[in-house]
Amino acid sequence: MIFFPIRQYALNFDMGIFYGLRTVNNSEIREVYGNGSVFVPYLAVKVWRGITLGVDYEGGYSKEGKIGLYQESSKLRVTGFGFFTRYEWRVGRISPYLKIGYSSFSYKQEIESPSVGEFKVDHKKGAIILGGGIKFYALKKVSLAGEVKYVPLKVRPFEEKVDLGGFRLLAGIGCTI
Repeated sequence: MIFFPIRQYALNFDMGIFYGLRTVNNSEIREVYGNGSVFVPYLAVKVWRGITLGVDYEGGYSKEGKIGLYQESSKLRVTGFGFFTRYEWRVGRISPYLKIGYSSFSYKQEIESPSVGEFKVDHKKGAIILGGGIKFYALKKVSLAGEVKYVPLKVRPFEEKVDLGGFRLLAGIGCTI
């Protein structure tokens, strides 16, 4: 029987949730719906010396507003599911990190018009995400974090391009198991 050092092959999982502000680049969309809040749960696995691979979900941005000449009721919802790679530098209880990934976003807009009835836009678009942050290990396996990331999300629901991208300013809590 051959024995392998189990610790050498053990995987370390990192999971947690972020919450914070989501900005919208397009001034017309921002005027109607405004910036909003998002929550981002994530699950990651540490694969080698500070390198982490993970998945996350961005939800929570769902806003209502009045749109067009007749101020018709409308609703915009944007969600995303993504994969990322993160590199951390651990210095004592502090870990700054950089992050790059790819997310597939779903954006849905519904407009209630008396003349046309209900009008819906329901599309998906992928985007590369870039970010960075810092973790503070309050306990050995529990961390508090702050993160800034940018999502360039330009979509074409009609003839004209609309920039639904923007910054995410997030705070969160996580644990390593």
